[in-house]
Amino acid sequence: MASCHSPKASMFDLTSVPAFLARQTGVPRDDGLMIYAPEEVAERNQTYEVAEYLPGHLMVGGDSGGRGILIDDSGVVWICGLGALFLDVRELLSPHLAQWVEQDCLLPSWDDEDDE
Repeated sequence: MASCHSPKASMFDLTSVPAFLARQTGVPRDDGLMIYAPEEVAERNQTYEVAEYLPGHLMVGGDSGGRGILIDDSGVVWICGLGALFLDVRELLSPHLAQWVEQDCLLPSWDDEDDE
């Protein structure tokens, strides 16, 4: 099971993203979360054309259900369907990368979405 380890900084700093990714293995957790290994990030972002559809975002993983995990340039963590990478359809995971990591990189429950 891949873990999700926090960078030590309490305030977001763009340099914390490489440190966060350096701790990842690219192996999915039991809940489906997969944070890409550092060597996978550029290829995944290029394949899904993240820079074109979501400028200022970096896709760092996925939920094993067709949604990407993205960090924007202010450190906000989003989840978004990979077939519709648009600003207005992203869903907030956490207002800050460090906070999301402290919460063990929780994903929204599929059950919660069915209740809406």
